[in-house]
Amino acid sequence: MPNRRATAALAAGAALVTIALTAAAFWLSYEHLHDIAGGNGLSGSRAWAWPATVDLFIVTGELLVLRASLRQTTDWWAIALAALGSVGSVALNISGVGAGASVLAYVVAAVPPTAALVAFGALMRQVHEVLDRISDAPAPKVQPHPDEQPEQAAPGPAAPAAPVGPHSALELHLAPMLSASPEVTADAHLSAPAPAAPPTPAADRTDDELIEAARALATTGPLSLRRMQRELGIGQARAQRIRDAVDNTPAPASEEAAS
Repeated sequence: MPNRRATAALAAGAALVTIALTAAAFWLSYEHLHDIAGGNGLSGSRAWAWPATVDLFIVTGELLVLRASLRQTTDWWAIALAALGSVGSVALNISGVGAGASVLAYVVAAVPPTAALVAFGALMRQVHEVLDRISDAPAPKVQPHPDEQPEQAAPGPAAPAAPVGPHSALELHLAPMLSASPEVTADAHLSAPAPAAPPTPAADRTDDELIEAARALATTGPLSLRRMQRELGIGQARAQRIRDAVDNTPAPASEEAAS
């Protein structure tokens, strides 16, 4: 319990620091872009609105990437939006310094948009991990209401008891045990079921076998990377490769007919 509380406290502290870092980096980048807009013909509300056309691409792209990861898909359009906003923000912040400035001035201008991108990506990763744990948690069991009694089968007619008289006795008829014939023992030996083979280790299973196992898991719940690593006993890189193959490979005809 103390370790769990310490882990939760550290996770909350990291989230707060990441949120503060993201807000500060976006504010610095936004202010610099506002100054650039004011020095290039925009004023008032237009100068304040212009930086949003650049920095908000990063926020939109990161949120769409998070949504795609929760849906177990890859949204290249969202990745392109985040990359476009990040490259544009860094380029505009650096170009706003002007020609002939020192190298340190360019570095100072490039730090806020770069930090905003990295910090916001770290924040989205923490949110994704929390949502992933929630989706992997088992569903709570529904307890029956105390007033509801389980249905019981109606009692059938009781079998009549055998009469017990004063002179009744328990009679045992023991027939002599015959030795089993060789044919019977041979048939019984041949018909005995073979012992079940031990499960194949994950390292010895092919990708095709793991893809079939992953498809079977997908029919019982969300096919997250954590669940695949736990259920199939494979690493994160192989779990990502197997899940991509499941997403990009059509299911066999037998499975489509069954569904």
